[in-house]
Amino acid sequence: MLCRLLARRWKVLFAGCLLLIVSEFLRSGQDKNPLKHIKLELNFPIIGMIADRNANGPQLAPNGGDVTVDQVCVPAVTSQIGPLFHVTNSSDSKFSFRRNPRWSKSTCTESLQRTAFESTEFAPIFRPDIQMLINCNLFDVREYRRMQKWEIPFGYHYYMGNITYEEVRDVLNLFPSDNTIFNFRGRSRSQCITCAVVGNGGMLNGSRMGMEIDKHNYVFRVNEAYTKGYEEDVGSRTTHYVFFDRSLRYMKPEDYPVSPNITYIYVPCRKEDFSNLTAIGKRVGEFKVPPEHVRIIHPDFMRYIHFVWMRVKSFRPTTGAVMAMTALHACDKLSLYGLGYNNKYSNHYFDRKYKKFRVFRLSHDHEREIRLWDSLDKEGLVHWYRRDVF
Repeated sequence: MLCRLLARRWKVLFAGCLLLIVSEFLRSGQDKNPLKHIKLELNFPIIGMIADRNANGPQLAPNGGDVTVDQVCVPAVTSQIGPLFHVTNSSDSKFSFRRNPRWSKSTCTESLQRTAFESTEFAPIFRPDIQMLINCNLFDVREYRRMQKWEIPFGYHYYMGNITYEEVRDVLNLFPSDNTIFNFRGRSRSQCITCAVVGNGGMLNGSRMGMEIDKHNYVFRVNEAYTKGYEEDVGSRTTHYVFFDRSLRYMKPEDYPVSPNITYIYVPCRKEDFSNLTAIGKRVGEFKVPPEHVRIIHPDFMRYIHFVWMRVKSFRPTTGAVMAMTALHACDKLSLYGLGYNNKYSNHYFDRKYKKFRVFRLSHDHEREIRLWDSLDKEGLVHWYRRDVF
């Protein structure tokens, strides 16, 4: 009996000593790095801290975290996050989106904005003042929490594990804080911005639309954007390239759309996209483009396209549709080429032999997108090159 009592006391004494050792270890670790302990508890670093740029020690961006050598983003002293606005009568928060406080109405007298605002069909949902891009100055813990509940690409929830605050923050720090897809530095803005959106549809093969496409101020391309050898049909200029991590998987590196004159618009669709963006930002991947030329689509804009404009149950809009909608909300005059798949022509304009278009209904709703291009064309918001198909 006495032996059992002594054994119990030894166990209690040992547990008490172990607890003291662990407590002392945690206190010492916390003193060395005060942010580390908070991060373990909340999984969020402290936000809103900006160190004096002339002071010694690490600088902290508005979204928290040390400014690294790779960081391209220039931290803003005051918040750049605009107010929320709501579309539709539904109380569902997925219809709430951030407004770009720096947006201004076009001065072009023939702008599609004017046509859209007067359209019975599109005036209630057309919001060119929406925040289309996300950057380090438009992201903090509160924004992460707001968007965490929606599945990527509409937020930061992912079925194989959430995309963490730190993952998003670290990626955004690698890219500039620009909130527009156009760069007017060093030159004046055109009063009326003309844009050509070029999809990869087979109806462009033999179309001879190349010269017409190249006459636009800006030319948007997507995914496998081959131009060499196809200039007569699709043109040779590229000013904007819209893509995600799978866009280049069938292209050879020598065919990648790489140019100092291109703005790259990234559409994150999966958790892997953040790894790909990190590689681009640190210039360690195969696709080596200047990080300062990369822009990232805002989850709010993706949600706005999908639930307000498309109103479908598929996984997400096609990358081509994201490209077209981005241009629709930024340009004054817009022409669409190579959008709308059909079986009269091969799947892509660059196919060497006929390939029938395959429908992936769970991923995209191509029929709905075709109806939207048709409506936009008939309402006079865009010119949709239909050839002899639609």
